[in-house]
Amino acid sequence: MKASILINPNAGKQIILHELVGLYDAFAATGDQPVMELTVSPQQSDAAFGRALEQRPDVIVCCGGDGTLSSTADRLLRAGADLPLGYIPAGTTNDFASFLGLPKEPAQAAELITAGSAEPIDVGRFGSRYFVYVASFGAFTQTSYATTQSLKNSLGHLAYIIEGIKELPTLQSYAVRVETVEGDIYEGDYLFGSMSNSTSLGGVIKLDASKVNATDGRFELSLVKRPKNLYELHRILVALKGGKTDEELITFVHTAGASFSCAEPMPWSLDGEYASGGTDVKVEALPGALRLFR
Repeated sequence: MKASILINPNAGKQIILHELVGLYDAFAATGDQPVMELTVSPQQSDAAFGRALEQRPDVIVCCGGDGTLSSTADRLLRAGADLPLGYIPAGTTNDFASFLGLPKEPAQAAELITAGSAEPIDVGRFGSRYFVYVASFGAFTQTSYATTQSLKNSLGHLAYIIEGIKELPTLQSYAVRVETVEGDIYEGDYLFGSMSNSTSLGGVIKLDASKVNATDGRFELSLVKRPKNLYELHRILVALKGGKTDEELITFVHTAGASFSCAEPMPWSLDGEYASGGTDVKVEALPGALRLFR
């Protein structure tokens, strides 16, 4: 197996840097020497990805967190490259890896890639940008990209909660009209909204595992109404943390896509990374668009 391996050395607690020799040996044992590159900026990642395609590998492997997986998948799909993707989780939360049940140990993740097979999974498209497991707006969407890497490394999930608490005094809601591709329409003053394909968002919001399928061609639309008081806010937080979707303040439906309209531009987050959405955004699920070793 000829592998091109792209590594984000700053992901998580930089543990992946201690695993490089083991990763190299795991892929070299297949009979082909892997090509490994460290990338610490989007520009470096773009250049490294271009070189990886030129090498005509059998698989592109990314090592890092959810953001690394997302950006690599986006580059792969934009390029129209018919290549499978291998993922070695090395971030702070690794939400999507946990949802798929991927090994947490780098050596085991490498073994899954070298000895396994790639299977199709659904991905999302946000305008022209591809994402893997969540596009969200409103409360806490800025938490992931506002949290410093050093804070993530030292406090893990608690770092996200700390940033989220800092947002509470200035929580902003948006008057949004949402229309699904199936024709359902939802309008309201929403504190939070998302299109997701995972049971865990930011390591804090949970969804019932029985209601999420990575290969059903549909994402989960969640809309949270603005609470009128602390009691309603408490109900919302308990429901989101416990994966309960029967709370009347929360709309939860399965859909193949949806259009979002708002009178003012809304900032979005794609797999934990900032995205400018403007006033009108279309989000759709692309069935089986990515082949991933899992």
